Amino acid sequence: MKPKRQIDASKKAKLSTVITILLWLSFLSLLFFTRPDNNLLVSLFITNFFLAMLFTLSILLLNTGKGIVISSAITLFLILRIIGIGNILNLILITGIVVAFEFYFRKPS
Repeated sequence: MKPKRQIDASKKAKLSTVITILLWLSFLSLLFFTRPDNNLLVSLFITNFFLAMLFTLSILLLNTGKGIVISSAITLFLILRIIGIGNILNLILITGIVVAFEFYFRKPS
C-alpha cells in the first residue's frame, strides 16, 4: 500500500503536461492578442516564454537541470534580439557557454 503523500509518476507527468499546454496557450495569446507597447507586457512575454520552454524541455529531456540551462540560453538570446543586439555571433557564444556548462557539471559515469 502506497502512502498518501507519495504522488505517482504518471500524475506528475500529466500535471506537467497540463501546465505546459496552459503556458503555451497563454504565450500564444500574449503573442497574438496584445500590443508590444507596454514594457510590462514585454517582461510578461519573456517570463511566459521562459516558463513554457522550461516545462517543455524538462518533459522532453527528462531532466529539469538541462531544461533550465537550455531555456535560459534561448531566453537570453530572445532578450538580446528584442534589444537589437542578437546576432549569429552572440548565438554561437551562448551555445558555447551552454556546452561548456554542460561538460563542466556533467556527472562522471
